[in-house]
Amino acid sequence: MFTLFKTHAVIDGRKIKAPRGATILEAARQAGIEIPTLCHVEGQRPSGVCRVCVVEVQGSRALVGACHTPLTEGMVIRTDTPRVIAVRKAVVELMLTAHTGTCVTDPNADTCGLHNLASDHEVGAPRFNVTRPRFYPAEDDNPYVRRDLSKCILCRRCITACREIAGRDVLAIGYRGFTSAVITGYDEPLTTESCRDCGVCIDYCPTGALSRPSGFTQIRAGHPSPGGAGRDGTGRGDLLPVLRQELARSGVLSREAMLRVAVKTGIPLSDVYGTASFYAYLPLHDGAKHRIRICKCVPCDLKGASTVIGTIQTELGILPGEATADGMFSLELVGCIGACDQAPAMLINDELYGNLTPDRVADVLREYRQEAG
Repeated sequence: MFTLFKTHAVIDGRKIKAPRGATILEAARQAGIEIPTLCHVEGQRPSGVCRVCVVEVQGSRALVGACHTPLTEGMVIRTDTPRVIAVRKAVVELMLTAHTGTCVTDPNADTCGLHNLASDHEVGAPRFNVTRPRFYPAEDDNPYVRRDLSKCILCRRCITACREIAGRDVLAIGYRGFTSAVITGYDEPLTTESCRDCGVCIDYCPTGALSRPSGFTQIRAGHPSPGGAGRDGTGRGDLLPVLRQELARSGVLSREAMLRVAVKTGIPLSDVYGTASFYAYLPLHDGAKHRIRICKCVPCDLKGASTVIGTIQTELGILPGEATADGMFSLELVGCIGACDQAPAMLINDELYGNLTPDRVADVLREYRQEAG
């Protein structure tokens, strides 16, 4: 006799059955067994980035993510072993380290999913010392959405909601490593031109990085229905050849160049910029004579990259993303330049300078000035 339930397994000592193709998370929830998640959006393709939902599977040496691992016949799963709990607590603690929301110390902040998860797992203040936490000024320019990326934990729920539920493709991940961030367009402010008033992303943000502005009273009735227009399947790897072609044509991946790529491929500008900003060797600004790229990954940051960047800004009078008035230097903060053993490090054009100090940076810049006459 045909039955909908085809897969049999054991979770925490309980025999369960679930539809064929179900994930461990779906099967567990159907059986009333709770597995915590942060990045998962019910009914949408799992991303598996938060690693909070890890479980033990008999026969597997490594823990697996419940949200994206299919349930197989005879699988034996444990969701609450000491090893699982220890890993979940460590993951939550690491996320708290990069999360600057006041909810970390506010016992009444029950609207923050990360705070609630930390409370459930008895995770207190993080032990890890971050010398320079990620900080972004809150954005209040959009009348419908307030954005505070200092609270963002990069769970990507807002991207999934915007892309798969609202069908709008406004958001994407840009940069890499410690500098990764959720971006719009050409990493521009969240304006009304790029983001309207559907508010779907706010509903899915677990930490308050996206919220309603103060004084907001009404939202347009009705969200686009689930299953709206999504991506066309073109990934970052597929986009790179197109970006290289545009680079060969234009010499630099300016905003206009990336717009051409976006139009040509049908990929949102936010994804085009996110891909280009991930790869340090792709120039994103109109070229000055000497292009300075300084690494902002964790090894460089821990060894004083921030001080070096400050010295460059003082010496040249420019901010990251800008060029000097004489066109001599431009400054970019990039994810990695492959010189972790010489951190902090920077590239000037293709010349690598490692083990930098503020005095060394000043000397190098002075030498370039002198060579130019």
